[in-house]
Amino acid sequence: MENNENKEQPRTRIAKSSFSYMPNVYTKSIWSPEEVDKFDGTELKEYKTVVKQSRFFYKKDPIASTVVNKIIEIGINDLIFDKGNLSDNEYRIFLGIKDNLLEFSESMAMEYLISGLVVPEYSMVAISTDKVKELGIKKKQTIIIPERMWLRDPETIKIKFSWALNQPSYFAVVPPELVSFILNKGSFSDGTKDIELYEELLKLYPDFVQKIRDGQREFLLDNSLIIRRKPLSNSPYPIPYLYPALESLGHKRNLRRMDYSVASRVITAIMQVKIGDKDFPLTEDDEQRLEEVRRQMLWRGSVKDIERIFQLFTDHTVEIKWVFPDVTALLSDKKYADINQDIFFSLGFPRILTTGETERTGSSDPEFASISPVKSMENMRNKILKVIKGIIKDVAESNRLSDIPKVRFGEINLHSFATFVEGMVKLYETANISRTSFAGQFGYTWEEEVKQKALENDLMKKLGVEEFAPVSFSPQPQGGNNNQNPETNPENKPKDGG
Repeated sequence: MENNENKEQPRTRIAKSSFSYMPNVYTKSIWSPEEVDKFDGTELKEYKTVVKQSRFFYKKDPIASTVVNKIIEIGINDLIFDKGNLSDNEYRIFLGIKDNLLEFSESMAMEYLISGLVVPEYSMVAISTDKVKELGIKKKQTIIIPERMWLRDPETIKIKFSWALNQPSYFAVVPPELVSFILNKGSFSDGTKDIELYEELLKLYPDFVQKIRDGQREFLLDNSLIIRRKPLSNSPYPIPYLYPALESLGHKRNLRRMDYSVASRVITAIMQVKIGDKDFPLTEDDEQRLEEVRRQMLWRGSVKDIERIFQLFTDHTVEIKWVFPDVTALLSDKKYADINQDIFFSLGFPRILTTGETERTGSSDPEFASISPVKSMENMRNKILKVIKGIIKDVAESNRLSDIPKVRFGEINLHSFATFVEGMVKLYETANISRTSFAGQFGYTWEEEVKQKALENDLMKKLGVEEFAPVSFSPQPQGGNNNQNPETNPENKPKDGG
């Protein structure tokens, strides 16, 4: 017999330790120190991406949309024209186009905040006699006003540095759809046709149509009214108002995706039906019991009018329960508190002006909190006024008016009403404000009010109505008086011995 003890036993080989050098996979990541998140705007593609994101979050995020809308609603409040040397008839021309200018100002403010680039265009047209009369203008058969006012899409604008001048050069890139429409003489890419639109383009812009046919796709814009918002020295493109908040808005969007995922799992919850247990197991002979439960449930699901209480007839071995995922993260809104605060900080807009409340009760002064947004609104309004003044000047020169009126937006009043009234009264009492300005602050026109008072006075004299309503101690007819003081009214003195 062979001696097994002397037989050599197999040896277990120990693996050698080793290491491998892994290259830094984060070298080109946006989170590495060598690469940072940045918006240079040196390429039109990058600017287009930012504009698309800004438009998306304006439409989808309630904070972004509310802040932008509040800035426009508060900032673009009214247009005030100073009459100057204009006649009443000439002044009515500007009052007649006021509503259109206000609407155009709101459009410019929206584009200024969303994309940061405002490229206004307008065309002067002569309106007929009927429309002139609708504006209340007399002694003029026709007038020339800016009837068409629009904005170019910033995504179709290419900006290039102008090294010799202060302002860059702006080029309009013709959209492929418009190129196809012109080359096909009024036919769209989907086969539909609009011959009238093509003929109007050919009539109004024949040189443009011819250049498109010759192959030109970019056109230098000769427009001195273009507005850019806060451009950097290393980029000709502007920075939109929502840009500092885009990262926070994107993070908030991802949190919503998480909520949607959890909610979809809740909707697709599992109903578990168990028949039998360790003491009463389900055997092959009892499978009809399972079929009976399934049949009852399927029959209930086929009925349109299902009762609120689902009746199922089983024995004691049947157990039905629902399996739901954990919805704690879905029900808690604390995860949005910090990110919403970051969004408000990025936009520089106080919470109290959007929701009417602060994060903590009594922690903010509304008047102090409104200082920063008011300055932002005033900066935006000054830029938009440059466009409005250019249009006003064009209207005055086209109609050969005697003067060019000054125009301004109405004052932004975010103070408490009592404080505002007190300040206005002090200015008026110290002769530092005119009657016209005093009445205008409360929505009245002083000239119209004076004329109305004169008409009322004439009517009151004609009807014999006193100018002021009677009050206590007012003189009464036939020498009567409401004064019951016996010292001043002898008739009320007590009689002798009384």
